[in-house]
Amino acid sequence: MKTFVLVAIATLVPGMFLMQASGGSSVAVIDFERIVSEAPGGKDALDKLNAFTSDQRAAIAKKQQEADDLANKLRTQDRVLSETTRTQLNKDLQTAEVALQTMSDAAQKKLAQMRVDLLTPVEQKAAMAVSAYASEHSVKIVLDSSSLQNGLVYVHDTADITTEIIRRIASDLQNHRDHASLNSEKLLNRTWLKADFSLKPILNLPDHHLAE
Repeated sequence: MKTFVLVAIATLVPGMFLMQASGGSSVAVIDFERIVSEAPGGKDALDKLNAFTSDQRAAIAKKQQEADDLANKLRTQDRVLSETTRTQLNKDLQTAEVALQTMSDAAQKKLAQMRVDLLTPVEQKAAMAVSAYASEHSVKIVLDSSSLQNGLVYVHDTADITTEIIRRIASDLQNHRDHASLNSEKLLNRTWLKADFSLKPILNLPDHHLAE
């Protein structure tokens, strides 16, 4: 089924670009993953997600090693262990396994929330920039090469608008900052606003084994 879909796309895409050249349906291509990773805010978001994932992998790997050590001790020293020691080691092993699962579940939940908080704003900006570009240039179809992968057998340089979308996101952000800065200057010049304010300064994990 997947092969059929890819073949169908490969057959369809050249035809769509032909329609574009003849003044019919207009088609553009983006690399959405590249947009998210290179647009302002995207790299920082991914760096934070990767740092969190790395920290959690290390912490969970350490807890996994503790459980493995306990299990190994029970297995290799079973005959020489007293009943009391064996019972305690079993309890410790169970505790370590529960802690391991709890850590994994918490890390996975936290990572999912971080993805929403950090990546969704960038994805929304990308979607808005693509929509604006499509409207301005009468583009009827925009394909995502990061999803289609080998499904796109040929893309002309002029059809790939990824760099333009990244530029637009950066430009919109700068314009927003300039506008905010201008408004701040106007507000701060008002005598009634000047005051002495005291401002107070205000992390898909895999399963608990974290297989690569």
